[in-house]
Amino acid sequence: MTIPSRPCSPALDEVNAEIRRLMEEPVCARRTEEYFRLLSLWTEAARSSTPWTKAA
Repeated sequence: MTIPSRPCSPALDEVNAEIRRLMEEPVCARRTEEYFRLLSLWTEAARSSTPWTKAA
């Protein structure tokens, strides 16, 4: 089964950009905490923009 491609939502684009910027910073505890926070935001944004969750 092939999942149809879809453009990223603005929220996903913003979170992805923040994650990329964060990965340029030196490794530290704050970066780790921020990464987990951004992953949570990314998960929520991805859930709200996927056609698979809207179909139910």
